[in-house]
Amino acid sequence: MKFSRSTMIGLLCGTALTGFSTAAVAQDTGDVAQDTADVSTEPGADDDVIVVTGTQIRGAQIDDVLPVTVLNEEAIETINPSSGDELFRAIPQAGSVAFNEQNTTGGVNGARGDIASINLRELGTGNTLLLINGRRMTLDPGFQTELLVPVVSPDTNSIVPGGVRRVEVLRDGASAIYGADAVAGVVNTVLRGNRTGGFAQANYRVSDGTGLYNTSFRGGVGFDFNEGRSNLTLYGNYFHENGAPATDRFYSASSDRRGDPRLVGTPFEGDSNFRNTSTLTPWGQFDIQGSGARGSTTIGDDDFQIQPNSFSGCRLDLGGGICADNGTSVDIALRYDLDADRTLYSTKDRYNATLLFNHELSDTVEFYLEGSFYRSKSSRLRESSANLTAVPIGISRNAYFNPLGATTLLDGSPNPNRLTSGLLNVSASGRDLIMERYRVIDGGPRRGTVDKNDFRIVAGFKGDLLGWDFDTGFVYHQANKTDLTENRISTTQFQNAINRNDPTAYNPFNGGCFEPSLPVPQQGDCTPSSQAAIDSITIDVFRKGETTLALADFKVSKSDLFTLPGGDVGLATGVEFRRETFIDDRDDRLDGTITFTDSVTGNFFGSDVLGSSPSPDTSGGRNVLSGFAEAFVPLVSDDMDIPLVQALSLQLAGRIERFSDIKETAIVPRVAASWTVFDSLMLRGAWSQGFRAPNLVQVNDLGTTRVNTRDDYVQCFAQIQKGEIANFDNCAGEGTVSLRSGTDQLQPEETESINLGVVITPSFIPGLTLTADYWRVQQDGIVGVFGDDNAIALDLLRRLNGTTNPNVIREAPDADQILLFAGTGLDAVGDVSQVLDPYLNLDSRTTKGMDFGLLYDIGEIGKLGEFKISANAAYLESFFQSPGPDGQELLDAVTDGTLPDSIVISDIGQLREINGRPKWRWTAALNWRSGPVRASLFGRYVGGVFDDSVTQNANDINGNPNPDPGSFYPVSDWFVMNASISYTIDDTDSAIDGTRIRFGINNFTNEAPPLADQSYGFFSNLHNARGRNFTFSIRKNF
Repeated sequence: MKFSRSTMIGLLCGTALTGFSTAAVAQDTGDVAQDTADVSTEPGADDDVIVVTGTQIRGAQIDDVLPVTVLNEEAIETINPSSGDELFRAIPQAGSVAFNEQNTTGGVNGARGDIASINLRELGTGNTLLLINGRRMTLDPGFQTELLVPVVSPDTNSIVPGGVRRVEVLRDGASAIYGADAVAGVVNTVLRGNRTGGFAQANYRVSDGTGLYNTSFRGGVGFDFNEGRSNLTLYGNYFHENGAPATDRFYSASSDRRGDPRLVGTPFEGDSNFRNTSTLTPWGQFDIQGSGARGSTTIGDDDFQIQPNSFSGCRLDLGGGICADNGTSVDIALRYDLDADRTLYSTKDRYNATLLFNHELSDTVEFYLEGSFYRSKSSRLRESSANLTAVPIGISRNAYFNPLGATTLLDGSPNPNRLTSGLLNVSASGRDLIMERYRVIDGGPRRGTVDKNDFRIVAGFKGDLLGWDFDTGFVYHQANKTDLTENRISTTQFQNAINRNDPTAYNPFNGGCFEPSLPVPQQGDCTPSSQAAIDSITIDVFRKGETTLALADFKVSKSDLFTLPGGDVGLATGVEFRRETFIDDRDDRLDGTITFTDSVTGNFFGSDVLGSSPSPDTSGGRNVLSGFAEAFVPLVSDDMDIPLVQALSLQLAGRIERFSDIKETAIVPRVAASWTVFDSLMLRGAWSQGFRAPNLVQVNDLGTTRVNTRDDYVQCFAQIQKGEIANFDNCAGEGTVSLRSGTDQLQPEETESINLGVVITPSFIPGLTLTADYWRVQQDGIVGVFGDDNAIALDLLRRLNGTTNPNVIREAPDADQILLFAGTGLDAVGDVSQVLDPYLNLDSRTTKGMDFGLLYDIGEIGKLGEFKISANAAYLESFFQSPGPDGQELLDAVTDGTLPDSIVISDIGQLREINGRPKWRWTAALNWRSGPVRASLFGRYVGGVFDDSVTQNANDINGNPNPDPGSFYPVSDWFVMNASISYTIDDTDSAIDGTRIRFGINNFTNEAPPLADQSYGFFSNLHNARGRNFTFSIRKNF
């Protein structure tokens, strides 16, 4: 719904004035209203927890209406996390962690470093609102693509588990309460303030079977002063982890995972889809230029690759034990093993400092101040640079090491590197070459270092104003990140080095290492170019980012505005202004300032960084003005003696927000109700709407070019018709350039949420609470892209029907392509030069599922001690992405057989369990305490999923028919358990009083992450590779 600016201001003022006028009429000069909400009875809470998430009415008896999961300090210690990421992953509803350090997709364009995201209910990264002490966090400066569009998230690793009092998760749309963008829900981290006394703690953790370890030191102190009217609490934390290479784990040691023992005896044993070694190697692939190129040498082809003489197929001896073979695909044995040069866990350091201060200015007004600083630095290695296949590099006939070069050098001396035999049609002036595939192994692996600084300050006043609780505050939160990659290659300088006409040139024709006796026989470069040549091409590449959040708000509430027969009616209202900004500053060689123009072919590319697509500098900002009102209305109470209605209450809320950049206004309502049938049974439900504006990256992206390996289905169709390949599974992917762009014309995403639940507290089992909630979220106008792979598939379909897809731009066909298409029924086409793939408001997505909870506070059982059992489970029933017209056209074509089912239509239809989004996740904990001794057992389960990058072949490795050809590879479920025991020294009247010693084992059965056809061999958004961890900590309270 759209409004003029004046209407918007009027509505906001009206919202605020309604609250103030009501306050004036209903002013109560009696007791000050209580300033806390009631105790939660949700699983994971204890009797000391005060839940505020889900309402702005301080003191209202509203907790039963809300599906809130609470993790208190005992629950956090049971999880035994060393980072915010590990803490939030232990919440089943928290979803997949797309931003993580094992995610290699995107390279410099990804959100890298010591970072973790959150994705409540799997509704998409960026749909969950994270709060600290009830107020927003800023977003991390990094962003990356999810379903091919840029997404953003706060960094959960900036939260230190040791300083957290509790974590509250509102598992319901909370747009009307906290902001229109709280589509999936809210996660509020409550810090422990008002401390008196202090503590110091040291932790050590070591990973079994690797050299990976981490240490941390944390402490805190708090004290009252000013006769008890003021309190200052300080916390500090330092964390260090030494890192581990990918070779430390059997499943990540090699990119060729066909030998993984978990594949033996399955239909996927030996499946080539698990061979993820790269065709970009030091054994380069080249193309001879000029007319008559095919017959110019004894190779008999214009395409050739270099290989050791010991390999079959040698057609031209290049000297030095290497030769040239025809064709465009490097021998499998020479493919480069990416993971052998990668870091699995980064070396990292984290520093945190937090200040919490409050001062009672009077009996009714309190000033509060929060300040925090977070710094992280992480470093890791990854594979050497290689060119993009869509950006080949021209090699001049005058290049010193060109074996088909001129007979003389530019100074007139004989060329020692021109071949003396095997050249059939190479003139004295030589031939130019195109280098299509090459990896600069002798340049060494790339080292990426990410520095992040994050500071936050909150100041405000709260208290009593004319009988109303009020809270007004200001937040400023800024995050800065520098992503620096050393040992990158300048494409221009690389080409210049190759094309020098003297021995200082770089030599791409001398191959690499190949020693069959080694575990990785093809790793390394045994014939490197000179160090001077390497130094002349290496560069450092940076990416700098900044995000800011400035927020001011004013809220008032009264829990007993007036009284109905069912109880006190509560009301809250308020206004908020926030400004959000972001800056993404790319290196000059990435942002178009320094570009690459091929000196041989004249081709232009917007990036001068070898292997990286161009990315423009991007920045943007928006102002958001909002107002809200919320009421809690108890309709029936126990005193009214209505059969089967012990209590009935409503929560009514609405919010209006105005976004300056897209010039849109949102009005989002919420209605929730709880019905207590009798003491042991309560039913609850909620309906709400949400409104998520496109993020600042999506709005301000001026046009981003990305190069991905995609199958050209049109060319493959012709190859199948001619018998050159058997089916689409044998398609050879090529580098495909996609242009994605944003616009301020994007419309906001609109959502509708429904939640229905039951809470059971059987009186015959004291201490037991059971909950179950059904939820459904409908999202309309999802911002996304159609996808370049879908676009190419649509191009094939339409060409079969006599038209084309205009978003797939192709070059003119060459002679070979004209010959290939002859007799296939299709007109000849050239290579894909570009796919136009703008951000669009796509169709709807419906997600639904259930949550289950159990808390059984057994209490003390004689001399055995006290016991508590808790469990939390999330069931994902459906995640269905409705196709648009183009998507439906593709799906219909696969259904009716026009297109084979081996052409996977990505990111459309039922996506539950596809590359994530498991059906089941759950956690369970058992806690025991007896005197100074405590022990805990914690289990975490992640259900199985399917990896759609691997499909079952028609026959197994032995040639026998497989049971379900075309089905996706099933990734197993995963269950890990943690155990710990602690002892606290007390009542000794000595210096060690208050000392606690704790020992724990995380993943004590040493479960490896399930195998997947992903980086490092597992889904890092679901699982981890830490294995069995031994933990030790000592803590002293004082």
